[in-house]
Amino acid sequence: MKDLIGKIENIGCGVSCQYPMNKYTWLRVGGHADVVVQPNSYEQFIELLNLLSSSDTPWVVLGEGSNTIVYDKGISGVVISTKKLKKVEIIEDTKVMAEAGAILGTILNKTIKAGLTGFEFAAGIPGTVGGGIFMNAGANNGEIKDVVDTVWIWLAGREIAIERKEIKFEYRKSNLPKGSVVTKALFKLQSGDSAQSEQNVKDYMAKRNSTQPIKMSNTGSIFKNPPEIAAGQLIEELGLKGFKIGGAQFSDLHANFIVNAGGASAQDVLELIELAKNEALSKKGIKLETEVRVIGNKEK
Repeated sequence: MKDLIGKIENIGCGVSCQYPMNKYTWLRVGGHADVVVQPNSYEQFIELLNLLSSSDTPWVVLGEGSNTIVYDKGISGVVISTKKLKKVEIIEDTKVMAEAGAILGTILNKTIKAGLTGFEFAAGIPGTVGGGIFMNAGANNGEIKDVVDTVWIWLAGREIAIERKEIKFEYRKSNLPKGSVVTKALFKLQSGDSAQSEQNVKDYMAKRNSTQPIKMSNTGSIFKNPPEIAAGQLIEELGLKGFKIGGAQFSDLHANFIVNAGGASAQDVLELIELAKNEALSKKGIKLETEVRVIGNKEK
């Protein structure tokens, strides 16, 4: 690992060893990562991916950590943080090029100021371009697939551009090739009325602020909505709204959110998730599927 860290530093990336992932993820749970690496530019990002793919060290890419749970035993190997890859550029009047680490809210604000519409659905979504495309993030009656033009991915040592028509997006799923990493994306929007867009965003945010536990550490929606019923309503009908294990709790405000009520462990969160899954299946015959990503060294 020491030799690898030296090579990473030679690329110009920032390196942090034994990094506590409960300071990284929005839910504030998780053990230490062996190494967290921050490329400072797009070029460093690609070089780093090529370096790590040719090594025997396990690695994973992580954006803001807003939709991620890290196991209490942490992460072996390298975590590549895209937090500094935030470049957003408006090109060709209505198209927006954004790097993997660009926050969706930043793109929203920039495009509204430029008189563009189409990205308003992202109001309140805390994730990045990379994660947003990977899971086809959505809210406010829209999804990221609705505005994607082209996605660039790194796969097996080379970068590939994939047009929207080639990507088989589904609900909260992109179906990108296994092992691929989103590096940047081109979005296609439309000319619009900035004042109307701003009002729409205000309305979306007012609803979000009144119905979601934004003042508590959380990881967004825990479960995908099954076809039969909204996940939050299902969890509430199961009597689990407000239910707590350790420091983790199904929110009193929105049952499809798990909040860190204080001192929660990843294990507390995962036990709540399993409880809801088991109850939904046994009492309602409904199979709940998680929307969050769980990474790291699994508990035994």
